[in-house]
Amino acid sequence: MKTRSKAWLGAGLAVVVLGVAGYGLVAKLRPAHAQGGGTPPAKVAVAAAQQTEVARFLSGIGTLEAHRQVEVPAEAEGRVARILFTPGAQVRAGQLLVQLNDAPEQGDLERLTAQRANAAALLARTRRLLPQQAATQEQLEQAQAAFDQASGELRRAQAVLEQKGVKAPFDGVLGIRRVNLGQFVRAGDALVSLTDSRTLFANLTLPETALPALQRHQAVALAVDAYPGRVFQARLSTIEPQIGNDTRTVRLQATLDNADGALTPGMFVNGKVALPARANAITVPETALTYSTHGDSVFVVRAAEKGDGFSAQQVFVTAGDRQNGRVVIEKGLAAGDKVVTSGQLRLYTGAAVAPTDKDTLSLPQEPKP
Repeated sequence: MKTRSKAWLGAGLAVVVLGVAGYGLVAKLRPAHAQGGGTPPAKVAVAAAQQTEVARFLSGIGTLEAHRQVEVPAEAEGRVARILFTPGAQVRAGQLLVQLNDAPEQGDLERLTAQRANAAALLARTRRLLPQQAATQEQLEQAQAAFDQASGELRRAQAVLEQKGVKAPFDGVLGIRRVNLGQFVRAGDALVSLTDSRTLFANLTLPETALPALQRHQAVALAVDAYPGRVFQARLSTIEPQIGNDTRTVRLQATLDNADGALTPGMFVNGKVALPARANAITVPETALTYSTHGDSVFVVRAAEKGDGFSAQQVFVTAGDRQNGRVVIEKGLAAGDKVVTSGQLRLYTGAAVAPTDKDTLSLPQEPKP
């Protein structure tokens, strides 16, 4: 029994010795960071916080409206005798579009023209006879009244006849035809739309708090969904002097040139009213910002206190306006601070990092307590 116990004891000692030796060999083969140096530095991309001039603007939404647009109406009732336009055509001001039946009015015009001529002849004869005392002053006044009445009735007949011809009120492009040959129309019925869109209005709305910053002739940048990435320049032409009671917004109207015809009235538009630029603003890429319930923060990369590596420090910041992929930092950073723009999900204050950007060659030293 004693011999067997000694054998088991010797075997156990041998296993322990071999285990210790194996552990030492494995330890020698492990990387340095696995032998007590912690996890390897996290690879991150960094960028410098820049101090620059930042454009400021007020954003609003709205709709485009033509400088001149109208539903061309019939001014008098009647049967459509002729249609003299092609839908979608460009027309000039005064061009005849629709001719209504004017035969009765033509007859009235001839009758009243004859009556006026007769009244004019009677008036002239009475004037010649008055010095000869062959006519009285009363007869002259009656002849003058008869002439004036005939002239008035003739002008009215001419106006009614003129209304039978529907003309374009201004230069523009016609829309879809809404009338047919032989149709009976009444005064006020829309026959066709006419639009002059060489100049457009952008009707925008902004919160009432923006009113103190608004002035006429401010630059306005417009964007529409039909042309992604294209910016149309306009000028603020009108500021509604009253605030909407229901929406508490102020209405604006900006004017823009549309000579190339790219834009169409009725389009939805996003507008940005330019304000004076802000100087010396601190900006960083938007990807550097981390959002949480505790507030917005960025990770700043600095040289480690010990060794040649780098470490990350979480800094809470106050973010401002965003534009062109960058965000203004109102508080928390200084110009030149190197912030992590990619790979910050695994970081924490004091974490070792390995920046991949060449800007990190001149990282500032960690401030000493």
